[in-house]
Amino acid sequence: MKHIKLFKGILLVFIAFAFSSCTETVLDSKQATINLPQITDQSDAIVNFFNNSGDYINGENSPYLISVDEVKENIDKYLLIDTRYHEDYVLGHIDGAINVDREMIIDFLKSINIYQYEKIIIIDNTGQGSAYVTSVLRAIGYGSAYGMKFGMSSWSKVFADRWQKNVGDKYANYITKEEFAKAPKGKIPVFKTKGQSISEILELRAKEVINYNFSVTVDNLIKNIDDYYIITYWSKANYDIAHLKEAVWYQPKKSLNINVDLSTIPTDKKVVIYCNTGHRGSSVAAYLRILGYDAYNLRFGVNSFIHKEALVNGWHAYIANEKVNDFDIVIGENPSKEKKAKANTIINPDLNFKHREVIQPDPSEVCD
Repeated sequence: MKHIKLFKGILLVFIAFAFSSCTETVLDSKQATINLPQITDQSDAIVNFFNNSGDYINGENSPYLISVDEVKENIDKYLLIDTRYHEDYVLGHIDGAINVDREMIIDFLKSINIYQYEKIIIIDNTGQGSAYVTSVLRAIGYGSAYGMKFGMSSWSKVFADRWQKNVGDKYANYITKEEFAKAPKGKIPVFKTKGQSISEILELRAKEVINYNFSVTVDNLIKNIDDYYIITYWSKANYDIAHLKEAVWYQPKKSLNINVDLSTIPTDKKVVIYCNTGHRGSSVAAYLRILGYDAYNLRFGVNSFIHKEALVNGWHAYIANEKVNDFDIVIGENPSKEKKAKANTIINPDLNFKHREVIQPDPSEVCD
């Protein structure tokens, strides 16, 4: 009996040894290959992704803006990215703000640890460009991105004219109460990228549109009115009071959904969106551009063509005394000696974020 037990013990040890040896052989490391299913209809896939993943453009807090007062109060907790032309940045910027080209923001954010900051603040001159960039970043998952309302025009009186000189009533005779019907539902735009996954497709789309000149002046809109499908993006009550001729009403935070009115937006015309101040219109323009629409924001919203009407009706009219502050700015390339810019420690030296010389576009069409 003892011999039998001894034999069984030896046999078990042998089996265990053999099994472990086989296991080590089977688990010999090899590079895994993952074959992702090809997304044949990228446009449809992105629309459905937005629809099923929070529908950010129709979210409760859309268009994701932040006041200059809140930025000032939390300046050490936030990452400040100044997207203006370098010449403007040198003339004066918020202490600690980093000057980054719009087209390089995505790569910049991927190169740093964004989780050390409570929020990512995008800064421009008027707030409209920052709303546009913020919308692009939100589309690809940067849920802590916010655009600074009214931009540096609100932070410092040095830049206040960027807003003040663009309000007026030049086209007060071009408004109506007549209601215009939405276009019939149709197909959404079709686009194709080299991306294989939703995240790759979205990032490629975001990089394509983030630096696009996305605005149009009211002068150019009226001059070429037949080229545009005009969207009034505010409450129906406001639309019923007054709106541009030919303008169609779309309900904020609802209409731009594939199950509501998104497919009524034509794919064969330029689309211009206007709101009160241009912030929401810029955000929507970015969203529609990612989806393939030829979309634009009407610069400065209703303030650009019926400012008095906006004042009378309380349509977020621009009033300089209420919007313009005199907060501190730093002049030149570098931060103050008292406060070292975060740019000194977080920029990846392998990436070049210095603004290059660029051909300045027509100032009348720059919405930054």
